[in-house]
Amino acid sequence: MRTFWIGVGAIVLLVAGTWFSQAQQKPRFAKKDRGGDSSPVKHGEYLVNKLVLCGDCHTPQDKKGRPDESRLLQGAPLPVKPKKETKDWADPAPDITRSGLAGKWSEEDLVKFLMTGKDPDGMKAMAPMPAFRMSRHDARAVALYLRSLPGKKK
Repeated sequence: MRTFWIGVGAIVLLVAGTWFSQAQQKPRFAKKDRGGDSSPVKHGEYLVNKLVLCGDCHTPQDKKGRPDESRLLQGAPLPVKPKKETKDWADPAPDITRSGLAGKWSEEDLVKFLMTGKDPDGMKAMAPMPAFRMSRHDARAVALYLRSLPGKKK
């Protein structure tokens, strides 16, 4: 049996090299962490409804103050108000289903908006909408999910 002496510097390099190689890999999430399915639409549904919580602003509330699931993401008066009145406040929150913005904007426009925070005209999202900086993968999943929702019946 041979015994090798490894210096402290070699151990640090070994640990750092392992961390660096793992950091360069794309994160792998269990199916349950992606919304139970690996399809882009299901991943988008998970992001919209469980992580980003778009429904908090874009879904009308019922009489008890809970989201009205029958009108999911179909636009709503905002449950929050600015301290000072401002013209740069998006109230009401728009319909983001296929009957609203997801139907008016192309898939690529939606993806660009979710990656940059700028709409197809190059304008920033109005407060209180955050300027998202999603990855292309996540932004496309959200766009596909929003476009899958029929929205309001016309």
